[in-house]
Amino acid sequence: MPGLTRQGFGGESTEGVIGEFELLKAALRERPEYIIVGEIRGAEAYVLFQAMATGHCAYSTVHADSVPSLVHRLENKPIDIPRVLLPALEACSIQIQTRINGKRVRRTKQLVEIVGIDPNSLEVITNEVFRWDVTSDDFIFSGKSYVLEKIMVKLNYSQDDMRRELRTRKRILEWMVLNDIRKADQVSQIVTEYYVRPNEILARVDGLR
Repeated sequence: MPGLTRQGFGGESTEGVIGEFELLKAALRERPEYIIVGEIRGAEAYVLFQAMATGHCAYSTVHADSVPSLVHRLENKPIDIPRVLLPALEACSIQIQTRINGKRVRRTKQLVEIVGIDPNSLEVITNEVFRWDVTSDDFIFSGKSYVLEKIMVKLNYSQDDMRRELRTRKRILEWMVLNDIRKADQVSQIVTEYYVRPNEILARVDGLR
């Protein structure tokens, strides 16, 4: 259920204003499978974190250059998220713009999981799953992912099952890049088809269709 914000009627009037906070509350009444908020800046973040804490899958963006600065932004005004809600944010991707061989590119600098809150120090416990190596332009896996372990339990997957599924998804993503499938509607269609008819998508990837 896509939604758009709307300004008020006439000058500085707040009459008729529809902000992200109102859109998010309305979306939650529809019992969505996924919630996507373009960027969290204020009160809507609290509703989003409450939704995540009750099991909703949610995605959003926020301006921060590291996990500590992300935590600082989330905990302070105008966002003002209580620390107790931060573990609802299972993982965050820190992205940067840089230059490689003179070309301006975007890279995921880190993929970090929010594991929990230390009961004694109240510090946020994190786990860095992947880190981008600037020298090789490759991604280094730390060897541990708590989120993947949760998924394995939920889906009753063995480690071999999980590795096989990740390899399959990697193949599909590489095929999409090779075929310049980048637009949001195209990507969404491929993802949906994979969940509904995985064998058909894999046949296309393997050049059988």
